[in-house]
Amino acid sequence: MLKWVEIDLKVLAGNACAIKKALQPGVKFMAVVKADGYGHGAEKVARAALANGADCLGVLTADEGAALRAVLPKARIHLLAPSLPEEAPLIVKAGLTPTADSLPFIKALDRAAGRPATYHLDIDQGLGRWGVSPAEAEALLRPALKCKKARPGWLSAHLAYRPGQNMIEAEEKLQAFSALAGRLRALAPELKAHAASSSILSDFPRWQLDMVRIGNLLYGIYPTDVYKKKKQGPPLPGLGRPWQFFARIISVRDVKKGASLGYASEFTAPRDMRLATIPAGYSDGLTMEPTENKIKITSGFRYWGVISGKKAFFAGKTGIAHTLLDVTHIPEAKPGTPVALHVRRTAANTKIPRVYK
Repeated sequence: MLKWVEIDLKVLAGNACAIKKALQPGVKFMAVVKADGYGHGAEKVARAALANGADCLGVLTADEGAALRAVLPKARIHLLAPSLPEEAPLIVKAGLTPTADSLPFIKALDRAAGRPATYHLDIDQGLGRWGVSPAEAEALLRPALKCKKARPGWLSAHLAYRPGQNMIEAEEKLQAFSALAGRLRALAPELKAHAASSSILSDFPRWQLDMVRIGNLLYGIYPTDVYKKKKQGPPLPGLGRPWQFFARIISVRDVKKGASLGYASEFTAPRDMRLATIPAGYSDGLTMEPTENKIKITSGFRYWGVISGKKAFFAGKTGIAHTLLDVTHIPEAKPGTPVALHVRRTAANTKIPRVYK
């Protein structure tokens, strides 16, 4: 293969175990596998997470949930975004637990359900994308409780939290959400609450409530560096990155100083160089930002691949399906040599083969 994504399921399983170990007794662990498991493969991630401590799975939409249900018939699958009323029959058929923020959807769920169907009532805590406002939650819940089959089982919130920048505001919102959950339980005693994402679990571990929703940490990504500012170790030590994108070098050539390269000669070699070509570009998920090689307003930033532990910086602008790398200082680079590349997992082309270890 000329390019592939390598995913280490053993590392992912270890991450799930570490997350479960960090939870207080009785707290449920939702493994978030939306966007095809953050590019890792939803089914593979789901199976590894469930086998190593996760209690349930979280996806965004009914379509994602139905696809996962087809391969995991017994898993508890939750939807994290509100669905449309017309999706209620699919949700019921697939046995999914939806998120609701409107009475029309709750009534549609009630009509579609042949037996009790639980849903999450979502509270908007500042993201502004969906959810009912805290002040209107009780007014929505009261008529919703008249439904016989659609029942509120969970109260959810997603905080507009930027790690290290609005911690006081986040703490106040978590307190307010917990208090709201307490008041709503007077109407619906079965309500359980959850607001902890990876960043909340890391920076506010006491707010685990009844369940945590974990995506980034499961994939070895620390979404916060607050612990570094406190000169402490990471809140969940031992997490690893299970995902790595590779592309093999297909060409190596020497270039003289002053040579112009690229479609529009956008790169001029600043010195004699040895350049390698890899068959990966922005269609695979690599950056489209060019290397600065003319007037620099700032000190600039360059992207790179890694060969034998050494950085091979991008030379010029990434093409749709190729990239040039500076391998002047890497004599072992030759056609066939694999290059490890930094690609945002959810942006990586889904057609790139996934190789599971």
